[in-house]
Amino acid sequence: MEKKHNIWVYIELVDGKPSQLSLELLGKGRELADSRNKALMALLVGNGAEEAASEVIGYGADIAVVVSREELESFNASLYTETVQQILTKYEASAMLIGASPDGRDLGGRLSAAMNLGLVADCIDCRYEGDDDSLTWIRPAYTGKLFVKILTTTRPQLATIGERIFRGNTFDSSRTGEIIKEDMAPGTRTASQKVTAFESLPPLDETLTIETADLVVGAGRGVGDEEGLKQVADFAASIGAPLGVSKPLVDNGWMPHDAQIGVTGKKIAPKIYIALGISGAIQHQLGLKEAELIIAVNTDPNAPIFKFANYGIVGDLFEVMPVLQREIKKLQAK
Repeated sequence: MEKKHNIWVYIELVDGKPSQLSLELLGKGRELADSRNKALMALLVGNGAEEAASEVIGYGADIAVVVSREELESFNASLYTETVQQILTKYEASAMLIGASPDGRDLGGRLSAAMNLGLVADCIDCRYEGDDDSLTWIRPAYTGKLFVKILTTTRPQLATIGERIFRGNTFDSSRTGEIIKEDMAPGTRTASQKVTAFESLPPLDETLTIETADLVVGAGRGVGDEEGLKQVADFAASIGAPLGVSKPLVDNGWMPHDAQIGVTGKKIAPKIYIALGISGAIQHQLGLKEAELIIAVNTDPNAPIFKFANYGIVGDLFEVMPVLQREIKKLQAK
């Protein structure tokens, strides 16, 4: 199998295991590689890299390249950048997908600077649209008001991609692939810091959030004002659901950005999402791709949210909330 000019995914290791985001990117990488008859290469660096290599093959990689040295045991931005740069150069990579985690963003920016490459940050999709190896990267612009297509002229093509965008990748135990152990010589850089030990701390807070709860309530401009938002917050609390909001409410300063649902906020995957007074703009819709069931309440029968909601109620949210509250509590009591 040709090992040059291929699609790469950087595998971030968390406690020696591939992160969920990295596994999601392997699914997208597999799609891209198949569309151009290329190999999908996975790069694993650091503690647990060798043990995790077989797993990433099961999730779609054709070849897992492993780099493991003592000084790479834990993430160090400078040393990891140097190592990844060496690998990308040796294999003449066509493109690399990097998860937009804190470490991934750090690595992507440093690689861009070190290799004089273009970097497309916070993409929501990528695909081939021409006949060559140029990828079209799609990302939000103007705080999610529109989406732009970007092509980079440098190689390898680099991009960071957020979580819960390419979900659905599953493990296939029958997949086979090649594991390459690269003994890259240490470069000129040395670690400016070293992790010597880890100390486990008790959980800070086990309260459900919009990212972890099975039932989430969302509020939009239909609440009218902050008093209306408070009523929706009280409704959410009464049924044991965290409250998220659409972008305009964050822009108004009524809620913090952590509560924003959408492509420029949080991407959620609850079993039930109750959208109250939300029109359903595309940037909000993309944050709900993994919601199993959506119930929308809006006074406008032509609101875009009704096009993708499972159930729609045309009405005043303040009149509908008491009915929903009563029926949900009946179900919760069973």
